[in-house]
Amino acid sequence: MPVSLAFEAAHHYAEAPDGIEVPITLCMGRQSVELLATLDTGAAHCIFERKYAEMLGMDVDSGRLQRFRTVAGSFAAYQHEITIQTLGIEFSAAVFFAQDSIFNRNFLGRSGWLDRLRIAIVDYDRLLFVSPYQS
Repeated sequence: MPVSLAFEAAHHYAEAPDGIEVPITLCMGRQSVELLATLDTGAAHCIFERKYAEMLGMDVDSGRLQRFRTVAGSFAAYQHEITIQTLGIEFSAAVFFAQDSIFNRNFLGRSGWLDRLRIAIVDYDRLLFVSPYQS
């Protein structure tokens, strides 16, 4: 039985060695910063480089500290509530900023990004479709 889905935005992503990169804007008050973040369906949380929190004028270390473990090792990050804009969609989310400035990756995970959106991926065409999640 055919299924039909409708989405508010489509994004043609470039082929990248680290995966699907999505343009986002992180906002705190009147400050904002644009970046590319990698969509990671296996990541539990959104995690960003420390420098982006600093660019937003945030006191990174004032957030809730959490340790993360990966196959490559472990690292610490601080949780903060911010606004994320992505492909014309805006929402508030609790995300993490790395404790160490050597951490240089940006991930969009299940909590704070995937749980706010409906998405479809047609990787053959390098297309990402998104709409806000509405129950």
